[in-house]
Amino acid sequence: MFLVRAALGVFLAATLAAGVAMGVDRDAAPVTDAPLPGCPLTGPYVPPPPDSVGTPAGLTLCPVRAALEVRTPGAVLDGLDLVGGVVVAAPDVVVRRSRITGDGTTAAGVRTVGRGSVRIEDSTLTGDFTDAAVDGAAWVAERIELTGVSADGARLGPGATLRNSWLHDFRPRPDREIDAVTLAAGDGGDVLVEDNRVALGRGSGLGSAVLVDPVVAAHHESEAEQLALKGQSRKGPVVVRGNELGGGEYTLLQDVGEGSTVRITGNRFHRDAAAATVRIRGAAVLADNLFVDGGEVRR
Repeated sequence: MFLVRAALGVFLAATLAAGVAMGVDRDAAPVTDAPLPGCPLTGPYVPPPPDSVGTPAGLTLCPVRAALEVRTPGAVLDGLDLVGGVVVAAPDVVVRRSRITGDGTTAAGVRTVGRGSVRIEDSTLTGDFTDAAVDGAAWVAERIELTGVSADGARLGPGATLRNSWLHDFRPRPDREIDAVTLAAGDGGDVLVEDNRVALGRGSGLGSAVLVDPVVAAHHESEAEQLALKGQSRKGPVVVRGNELGGGEYTLLQDVGEGSTVRITGNRFHRDAAAATVRIRGAAVLADNLFVDGGEVRR
């Protein structure tokens, strides 16, 4: 036990030295030390099997209870069992092999602000967030699991990608409707949702498995953050392809607005939507989508 505590002490000290603020001193100047070390208890990074999703089984993680703000470009958070959330305010950050549990005090499990960008891989996010499990622009998530989340699942702003992931067992909330995946359209774009399994379920408070929105609600708190995001705006298409989708009032909904080219192709749908499988009012390409039983999905 002493050795474990000592290792955790070394990890947390290195974390603070490497440019991660733990809910304090938010206005301090950015630190430019070396990228963060991995958790000493987790061991060196080994790529998981191709079909792995979420935090790999059998890993020993380092427990941390904090709201982290990462300000160091290229920082790596590896092997955390984090209660709280991570705000990414620097480019090229990596969050891997971790479990992030919301306790209702943070907006998101992982959220980018300003010119921050992050790659999230082989991690599980769960619990209570005020906005979403993953939120913002310029992030890539691969092989992540979102489960037991009582907020929106993933909000993809401009330049975001969700791939090879599993979103399931959402917990609806009484104060507002939640959606599993929300995609930027309108002035944004360059968004990809590919080869995921999304099972939103049915019931009060559950909106859509995939919602295409002209303005994605990546909540930026200051005018400076809004200007920084505008400076990295993308103009690529919004692409939803190769996913298995189910649940919600409408499993896939594009209800209003025009904007970036939206392409919804090669997906498989379950027949478990409360109102309709697909509702598209905006401009979108809908092609080669099938129900899991083989029927064709149409507008």
